[in-house]
Amino acid sequence: MIRIVIVENQQIMLSSLAALLGKYENMKVIAEVTCANELFSLLDSKPKVDLIITDVMMPDTDGITMIAQLREKNITIPVIVLSMLEDEKHSTAAFRAGANAYLSKNIDVDEVLFAINTVMKGNRYFASELVIQVLERYHKQIGINEDDQRKISFSDREISVMDLMAEGLTNQQIADLLFLSKRTVEGIRQSILDKTGAKNSAALIKYAILHGYIGL
Repeated sequence: MIRIVIVENQQIMLSSLAALLGKYENMKVIAEVTCANELFSLLDSKPKVDLIITDVMMPDTDGITMIAQLREKNITIPVIVLSMLEDEKHSTAAFRAGANAYLSKNIDVDEVLFAINTVMKGNRYFASELVIQVLERYHKQIGINEDDQRKISFSDREISVMDLMAEGLTNQQIADLLFLSKRTVEGIRQSILDKTGAKNSAALIKYAILHGYIGL
């Protein structure tokens, strides 16, 4: 059971989100608050909270500052930002403050649920719609063209491994899914790193997405 607290000052949105999440057996909205002060008062009573979902715009303290204050207090509860602010400035600030995911209020229910499950597994999540905006802007800035995107050739297996790495799976989990040994997966991963010149998995995944080898 995922015990959720929602921080949202718009009553309609607050009620709608609570009702939506309440439909799922593995989720329970234990509290609905309208501002940062109410959240901190709630947390002072030491309730069992697994996840906080918050907006950015609030009447007292904005959501990004609130997240930073949570982390300063060593409160490690995962936080998902759900906001109408779809610009890179706010999403970047949210992650720097300690957010675990940043979503647009315009996304569909399935992606909200996927983001929650991703965060509860210990991973971060950035709404696909926002990622596309960032990548399109990045492509324009650096002038990537189709010829540049296909200079490196990857095998189907290498692309499968990159896909699973992007989902946050470990080498052992990838090996189990592809019916390979862990050592084989490690060899494939190293081969991909060597081909791209990426220094780590994060850089590799970024490269693969930017150049269209794997989807979002």
